[in-house]
Amino acid sequence: MQNIDLHIHTIYSDGTWAPNEVVLRAKRLNLAAISITDHDSVAGLKEAMAAGKKLGIEIVPGVEMSTDAGEDEIHILGYYLNWKEKEFLAELEKFQAARAKRNRKLLKRLKELGMDINHKELKGFAARGVISRLHIARLMVRKGYVSSIGDAFEKWLNSGKPAYVKKMSVSPFQIIELILKAEGVPVFAHPFLSRRDDLIPHLVKAGLKGIEVYHSAHDSRATQHYQKIAQKYHLLITGGSDCHGEAKDKVLMGTVKVPISVLKALKKAAGGEILSV
Repeated sequence: MQNIDLHIHTIYSDGTWAPNEVVLRAKRLNLAAISITDHDSVAGLKEAMAAGKKLGIEIVPGVEMSTDAGEDEIHILGYYLNWKEKEFLAELEKFQAARAKRNRKLLKRLKELGMDINHKELKGFAARGVISRLHIARLMVRKGYVSSIGDAFEKWLNSGKPAYVKKMSVSPFQIIELILKAEGVPVFAHPFLSRRDDLIPHLVKAGLKGIEVYHSAHDSRATQHYQKIAQKYHLLITGGSDCHGEAKDKVLMGTVKVPISVLKALKKAAGGEILSV
C-alpha cells in the first residue's frame, strides 16, 4: 500500500528543495500524495501541482502558520484552502512582512553579540520565499559562529536566549478562523512538540478539524496518545514528515508512514475538491 506525506517545506520557506524537486523525490519514494506546507506562503503550490500532474502524484494545497499561546508556540496547518483567494493572500503578506521585520531585528541583535550576518547575504542564502530563523541558523553554521543548527537555536535563537526576538503575536484561534474563512481544513501540527493538550478542546470549539498524529517527532507512544485524542474529539488524523530537504540533520521525507486512508478522510472533510493550477 502506498503512503503519503502531508507536511513538506520547500525553498519558498525554510526547505532546501524547489517544489518540482520535492515532487520528483516523492515519486522516487513511491508516495501517492504529498502536501506542500510552507510557512506563511503558498507560492510553491503552482509549481508543485504542475509537477504532480506530470508525474502522477496528488498535491494537496497547504500552508503552515505559527501562533502563540502564552509563552508557547502552536503551529496550525491548513489544507485544501482557497490558496488563490485575494483576501487570504493579503493576510499572508502581513505575516510575511512581520517575519521580515523580525529578521532585521534579529540580525541586529546577532551583530551586537559579535555575529555579523547581513540581510543581503541572508537573502541570497535563502534563495526565495519566506526567510525564517532556520535560514539564519544555517548561515550561522556556515560562517562558523556555531557548530550546528541545534546549537544556534539552543544557545542563541530560542525564546529566552540572547538573540531571541519576539515575533508578531497571533493566537491559534485567529489562524483557525483565517483558514476556515479560506475554506480550508485547520489541523494542529506536531502537538507533541507544543505540549499543550489542554488547549485542544478550546481549539475544537473554535473550529479545529484535525490533529497531526503521525510526525517525525512523534514516537509510537505519542502517536497512540494523539490517536486517542483524535477519537475523543472526533478530529481528522493527518500526518507527515515535516521534511525541510537537507536543511536539518536528516532528510525526513519517506521516514513517516502515513496511510493513504488519511488523505481520503481529509479530502472528504474538505468537500472532495482539489483546486487546479
